[in-house]
Amino acid sequence: MSTVAKILVVLNLGLAVFFLATASNFLGQQDNYKQKLADQEERYTTDIGLKDSEIAELRGRLQSAQGEINKLSGEREVAQAENARIVGEVTHLREAYNQLSANATKSSRSVEQLTKSLDAARDMNTNLQTDNNNLRDNLKAAQDDRDAKVAQVNALQQQLGNETENRKSLEGTLAGARETIERQDFKLRWYADRFPGAVASAQPAHTGQILAADNKANVYVISLGEEDGVKAGFTYIVSRGGEYIATIQIDDVQAKQSAGRAIKDISKADVRRGDRVMNGQ
Repeated sequence: MSTVAKILVVLNLGLAVFFLATASNFLGQQDNYKQKLADQEERYTTDIGLKDSEIAELRGRLQSAQGEINKLSGEREVAQAENARIVGEVTHLREAYNQLSANATKSSRSVEQLTKSLDAARDMNTNLQTDNNNLRDNLKAAQDDRDAKVAQVNALQQQLGNETENRKSLEGTLAGARETIERQDFKLRWYADRFPGAVASAQPAHTGQILAADNKANVYVISLGEEDGVKAGFTYIVSRGGEYIATIQIDDVQAKQSAGRAIKDISKADVRRGDRVMNGQ
């Protein structure tokens, strides 16, 4: 046998040994794998039982969770409806707020205008109060003036009454003076016819005024009388503002006044009450 053959035999023997060893090892490992598989199957069976129990429990929990989900879904729908309602209310409130904001802006402007109007009204009120005070002062002054005027009118009415009484008295005096003048005129004519060229006694200086005048009857009363030294036959010049009016001759003399007639030939105008009289000599 050649060396090559020997080598091949040896190699075959080695391969056979290796194969046997590998087969033996494989068979041993197969037995181990079977045992391990049995153990693993037992464990898997136990685990599957446990898993089935867990799955059953999880299914129960899933059903419970599904019921809870359904309940929550209902509650969510209710909540969504409530949310929609709240959103609607919020929208309505927002619109109302915007409207209120716009109204508030308008109100603010109105308040500003009202404030300005109020300030103007206050100024006007102040002015009115000032005017009212002035009016009160003017009214008081007017009332005082009215009272003074009333008092003056009362005084004038009293004076008018007194003047009326004086006028009545003077009218009575004039009436009496007319009769006296007629008598004195008759006496003077008689005296002049009986004693022609006779000169009257000296006439003292006198100044007075006309108390009453009756130009139609030519009878005048002066404010000078017997107490002033006036005598029948005295003559007096009547003037008004420095202007000559007439000359009167006394015919009737009383204590405080006298009556006479105007000398027509030298008179220039009608005599008035209040005209000045002065000594004619």
